[in-house]
Amino acid sequence: MKVRMTAYWLEHLSREGRAEYVDSEQRGLRLEVRNGRMIWSVRWLGDDGHVRYTIGTYPEVGLATARREALKALGAKAGGMDPQAQRREARAAAREAKRRRRLGETVKGALGSWLKDNKAGPGSRWKGGLEGGSARSFMPHVHRLARDLGDVMLTELEAQDLERFVGAPEAASTRNHALTVVRTFIPWARKRGLIERESAAALTIDLTREKTVERTRVLTDQELATLVHGFSPTRYGSAVRLLALTACRRDEVMAMEWAWVDTDKGLLTIPPSAEKSGSRRGEERRVPLSKAAVALVMEQREVLFAEGIRSKYVFPTEQGQRPYRDALKPMLNSLRGLRSNGLVKTRKGKRLDLLPLDVTIHDVRRTVADVMRSRLGISPWIVDHGILGHTRPKMLRTYSPTLPTEEARPAMEAWSAELARILSEVKADVRSEA
Repeated sequence: MKVRMTAYWLEHLSREGRAEYVDSEQRGLRLEVRNGRMIWSVRWLGDDGHVRYTIGTYPEVGLATARREALKALGAKAGGMDPQAQRREARAAAREAKRRRRLGETVKGALGSWLKDNKAGPGSRWKGGLEGGSARSFMPHVHRLARDLGDVMLTELEAQDLERFVGAPEAASTRNHALTVVRTFIPWARKRGLIERESAAALTIDLTREKTVERTRVLTDQELATLVHGFSPTRYGSAVRLLALTACRRDEVMAMEWAWVDTDKGLLTIPPSAEKSGSRRGEERRVPLSKAAVALVMEQREVLFAEGIRSKYVFPTEQGQRPYRDALKPMLNSLRGLRSNGLVKTRKGKRLDLLPLDVTIHDVRRTVADVMRSRLGISPWIVDHGILGHTRPKMLRTYSPTLPTEEARPAMEAWSAELARILSEVKADVRSEA
């Protein structure tokens, strides 16, 4: 329909349904009404038939501007240029410029975008997201990658850089965790156009996962007491003692919140998000606390109150925050005969001959389980599912849904008494030798 378009006519034109109007003043200018939208375009006859060149929508583009743009497009066409092709070229140039800006991304900047990506980032894959147990295992390597290679452009990243990053940790399992971070971050960067496909493949082609040997070491009474007493003067001495009393994992104790603890019932309830196997357990993890463990927790509350710290965590930092996952490492390194930073102790350039303690924090959990079975005669069912909290088979969860929490309580009391004996006897031995 050909009409004389005016501002008044446009304001009162109905947007319902579908219709097309042709301007009587500017040749080729059309206004299409399409289900609530009003779209300006200009139309001309090309070599392959009629060509429609979209100008914009009303009211974003007014009548005067639409007439001017239509005249400009028809003039360009008359001069032998193709406005449609020019627009496609401009869009392609903008995409290429955006891609080049992305290719100028640094490792640190890309890591930040990776962590914020809720759909394809690590938070969508890790159990518990960025706050769960998987994150506590992998985030230290993400931070180390940002610290060691953060200023390097992704386009300048080399395979040797990633090989050094993955190979830096001492333990094979820790190196595998670093490899997992690289193997998930680099493909993400490639899919986002931050690294070319060929470059991404070359960066990780030589990185392979190592075979690890499961550690089965059980500590002697002397070693266990040395570990507990060694941590006693430190800020986290009570955390390590509670870890020995409960056989919980390190992260479960270090992340423990007051909301998890019921001192009246003597019960610790660990939510699935804070537990290693929480996503597949299908039930809450309940740990019975011995009287000694309850007393230790109550004492810790008084200590925090005296320090003026108000925190939701049972063993917080001086600022009331959750302790860093490696907060126990400085003292543990000292017990291993190393410097607190993990380097070998030397004097005048020569390595000192020391008798280090071959121990990890997880050895305590294994030792508690072994002593309960071999020395205290506690049932494997109680040790495995009532104390260690390992995931039960689905059939047991279905046909024996009640956890043996209360059955495990006498076992916890028996272990508490045994641990008290071990700690007191080793102290006595040390005093007599002195």
